[in-house]
Amino acid sequence: MITSKHFSRTLLASLITGLLTACNSGTHQDLIGFVDKTKQQALRSTSIESLPDIKPYETYLYQTGDKRDPFTPTLVIDDATETATGDGIHPDPNRRKEALESYPLDSLRMVGTLQRDDQLWAIVQVINNPDSGIHRVVTGNYVGQNHGQIVRISEEQIELVEIIPNGLGGWRESETTIALSEE
Repeated sequence: MITSKHFSRTLLASLITGLLTACNSGTHQDLIGFVDKTKQQALRSTSIESLPDIKPYETYLYQTGDKRDPFTPTLVIDDATETATGDGIHPDPNRRKEALESYPLDSLRMVGTLQRDDQLWAIVQVINNPDSGIHRVVTGNYVGQNHGQIVRISEEQIELVEIIPNGLGGWRESETTIALSEE
């Protein structure tokens, strides 16, 4: 006994098989032609360009004469203040860090001064971090990431001395300023 459900499935399968067979009845000449054409193009384009001429390396003999010897250091070390081993000037590792020592000097801006009696304070703002607020500094405070100590404050600038590495394992002092910003 054939049910209508079974009959519908059989009919549907026959129709799909018939449609697929009708689509496959060609010889696929267009596909074969495309593949052949692509292969021919690939064969034609496989020519490789020749390598460029390689120029031989020309050696150069460095004659020092009156030129600087590249193997001698150009930094002159004053034995009274610094040496290559670090004896002499050096930062105090036990000193407590101040708030403005975590910022590079180029991110600090002097925006003004305050004076009370004989004490002159410089007003400093961190330009890359507006949330840090405004800071008041006096002579003796430290600013910048190179152990910079303020040695003088005027109404135009802050003068400080930094202790920076000398490149030979020691330290040297470097004077710098932070000028009053006009912005």
